[in-house]
Amino acid sequence: MIKKILKITGIGRFADYQLKTDKSWNGTFSDINVIYAPNGSGKTTLSTIFKSLTQLDSTYIQLKKTFYSSLSQTVKIVTEPSGVIQLNDGIWSDHSLNIEVLDILFIEDYLFSGSILNTKNKLNLFKLLSGDKGIVLSNRYKACKNNLNRLQNKSKVSKRTNYENIPQDLIDGLQHAKDELKNIELQIEEIAVTTFSKYAEVANSHLVKFAPYIKFDSFQFEPTNDNSKKLRLKLVIDVHGQKIQFITPSQDMQTPSVKFTLSEGDKSAVALCFFLARIDILGYSDKIIVFDDPLSSFDYGRKLTTINTLAKIAASCKQFFLLTHDLYFARDFSDKMEFKGVNNVKIENNGTTSLITGHDIKLDTLSGIQKDFQTIVSYLKLDASSDIERREVARCIRPILEGVIRSKYFEIIQPNEWLGDVISKIRNSTVDSRLFKLRLIFDDIIELNDFSKGFHHSNERGQTETINAFELKKYINLLMATVDKI
Repeated sequence: MIKKILKITGIGRFADYQLKTDKSWNGTFSDINVIYAPNGSGKTTLSTIFKSLTQLDSTYIQLKKTFYSSLSQTVKIVTEPSGVIQLNDGIWSDHSLNIEVLDILFIEDYLFSGSILNTKNKLNLFKLLSGDKGIVLSNRYKACKNNLNRLQNKSKVSKRTNYENIPQDLIDGLQHAKDELKNIELQIEEIAVTTFSKYAEVANSHLVKFAPYIKFDSFQFEPTNDNSKKLRLKLVIDVHGQKIQFITPSQDMQTPSVKFTLSEGDKSAVALCFFLARIDILGYSDKIIVFDDPLSSFDYGRKLTTINTLAKIAASCKQFFLLTHDLYFARDFSDKMEFKGVNNVKIENNGTTSLITGHDIKLDTLSGIQKDFQTIVSYLKLDASSDIERREVARCIRPILEGVIRSKYFEIIQPNEWLGDVISKIRNSTVDSRLFKLRLIFDDIIELNDFSKGFHHSNERGQTETINAFELKKYINLLMATVDKI
């Protein structure tokens, strides 16, 4: 498990991150972690570090060198059971972590870039589907193909010089190479067909929930003249009964292309479901699972499905990380998994480097009036120790009073009307108006308004004037009593 990230330097927005603990977070990751990060703060960078750690390959990290920092690229992570893992001079120290990461790199490496499959996608897709056995076969295939090419060239030379007397050992060698190549091709096809069928079955069971009109249909070997002829796979999906390919669109439109068929949300669903199939097939009870922004382009219905799907994985895997720029998705997922205990942190940039800090997500997602009420409740429990804190408490009086009245009398109070307008409407209300009953507490409303209006952020006097603690307590108690009467 990943316990702590002690240090990140020279990588993306993490120019010089050093772990600093405080009362909100001691720096230790738990079994389930939700990392909220606004766009541009370093979420993708952190995901890339996880990806690099998975593959013990620093290529992508090197591409994310912090351009405004002279510090070398280093990472220092505390893990269990491997202890401290470090990246120095582009080399990771060994570890026994088993990590699967769904991020943009997974999609671009194995599935598609934009709306097409490039050569790298097709080669990597074969490796992903076929696993270790497929990699062994692909290496044998390339070696056999090279040997066959060598023998064929040798045969051509022999024909030119002495057509009637091609050495028998060369003829036998050619036939053996062809037979061996054919045998390897059959094995490759068998692995590809079997594994794709398994992937398609599992992925389609997920697609039913995300996009029931889409399913993985088949794959095609891409014909080429080089040594990777049988190692390039093209995905074919079925959309509303129509076969669609991840290919460059043709002007004649004879071959439908994903680019003009699927929405971005649909493509995100295809990628997510393919990844879900992978971890379902491999099993994830012993794995660290990382999702970087799984919600890309999803609508509200798909977000709920995503939460339920990720919750199942988070409850069963060894360790879980969800990185997202969607604050409310982070909150909803955290609420869903509250029974298991969730560690909420956030990435924020201080202008020099990105930092990983504790995150009170419930407070962060409160509405304005809810936050103001929270300030008042905390004051009633703990009091306030400074003039700054007391001024903030006093500032909350007016928006709370205004918000409560606006909520209850929403059909009377217009969105562009404020407490002064409300007071005028109460003063001028007639007996047949719902506002008329507020005449009973009219004097209290005016008194609260008169006290609090000096403490708006725009009021210079309210930002410097000392507040009498006894007077503040009196008005807060009056506020709460008035709210009860509204």
